[in-house]
Amino acid sequence: MIAQRRVDDITAIELLDNFPEPMVMMESDGRIAHANPAAAALLEADALVGANIVEFLPEDERARLNPLAWMQRWADEPDAPEIEHVHLLCRTRRGNEKPVRVRVGRLRTDTTRYTVMLHDITLEQARQHETRQAHRLAARVLAISADAIVNVDTNFRIIYANPSAETLFGYGSGELVDKPLEVLLPKPARAQHPDLMRRFADESAPARLMGERAEVLGLNRDGEEIPLEASITKVTLDRSLVFSAHLRDLRARKAAEAALAQSMASFATVFDHALQAMALVAPDGKVIEMNAAARSLMPDGADPRGRQFAELPFWSADPDATAAVLREAMDLCLAGGTYRAPTTLVFPDGSAQQLDFSLTPVRQDDATFAMVAEARVLASDDKQSNT
Repeated sequence: MIAQRRVDDITAIELLDNFPEPMVMMESDGRIAHANPAAAALLEADALVGANIVEFLPEDERARLNPLAWMQRWADEPDAPEIEHVHLLCRTRRGNEKPVRVRVGRLRTDTTRYTVMLHDITLEQARQHETRQAHRLAARVLAISADAIVNVDTNFRIIYANPSAETLFGYGSGELVDKPLEVLLPKPARAQHPDLMRRFADESAPARLMGERAEVLGLNRDGEEIPLEASITKVTLDRSLVFSAHLRDLRARKAAEAALAQSMASFATVFDHALQAMALVAPDGKVIEMNAAARSLMPDGADPRGRQFAELPFWSADPDATAAVLREAMDLCLAGGTYRAPTTLVFPDGSAQQLDFSLTPVRQDDATFAMVAEARVLASDDKQSNT
C-alpha cells in the first residue's frame, strides 16, 4: 500500500507540474524558469526552461503589448482591473498561432518571479465568432424584414421594433422602445389585451402563427386603425419572458380584394345578363360557371359546372374531333392567345345551329387564371365552314 503523503510534503514544483492548465514560472526579464507539461504541449516545445516568453509572441503582438512592462505594472498595480485578464496571440515552436487567455500572478515570496497561466481559447473564440455572426444575421434579417416585428417584455413595454414596424405605425428610429404596447392598439382593445397575453404566456404552445389567429387591429401615430395579420411567439431570455409579434399590413390586400370583388360583380352582371352564350372555364378545362343563355343550349339540362368544357354533349356531329380542337384552343389561351372560329351546335332532335365561337384568356401576373368562352349565333349571310 502506498502511504498517503501530507500536503506539506508536496512541493510547489509538483503542484505546478500536475496542474491541468498550462503554467510557467518566469523571471522578471521574461526567461522561463519552469514550465509544466501542459504548457509544453500548448506551446509545442520539448523544453521551455531558459527560453524567453517573448519568443512565443508574433511581432505584431510584441508591438501591441510589451509583456515585460506589462508584468512590471502588474507588480506595481496587482489589482488593476484592465490587466487582470489579457488575451494574446502566441506562436508555438512549430509556427502555429493560438489565441490564449493569460493570467499573471507575482510570487509573494519572490518579487522578481511570476506565475503565468495560459488558457487556449481557440474553440471559445470560434464559438464567439459563430455567435456574433448569427446575431448579425438575425439583426440583419429583422432589420430588412417586410413584416413589422415588435418585441415586448412581461410588463408589455416595447423593447424592440424593427424599421418596418416603425414605418407601419408612423414612428421614427428608436421612438417605440420603452413605450407601452397599448400605444399601438385601438382603445377598445387595450383593456382586454393584457389578459389575452397572460393567457398565451401560460399556454404550452410557443407560438400562434399567421392564419391561426383572427385579424387584429393596430393603431398608427395619426390615429388610423390598421387591419393586421399577426403571429406571436414567446421566448425566455435570461429567465425573462419576451413576446415577439410579427405583423403584416392588410390594407393593400383588402383594397385589392375590394377592387377584385367590384370587378367580379361588374363581370357577373354582364355575364348573367348577356344575350350571347358565355361560360367561364378554369385552366384545367372545367366549367366554372355558365350564364343563362349558355345553359339554355345544354341538351340534357344537367349542371355543367365541374365538367370538362371540351366534352360537353353539344359540340358538332363529331364530338371527339371538336373536343380535340377545343383543347388546342385552351392551350392557346393558357399561353395568352385568343381563339376564334365558327362551330356547329347540334341539338337532341338532330337540328344544328352555326355559332361564332371565341375563347379569351383572363390573365393576371402574366398567367391565365380563367378563360371566357362566348358563342354568337351566325346569321344566314355570315355562316362559315364548320369546325
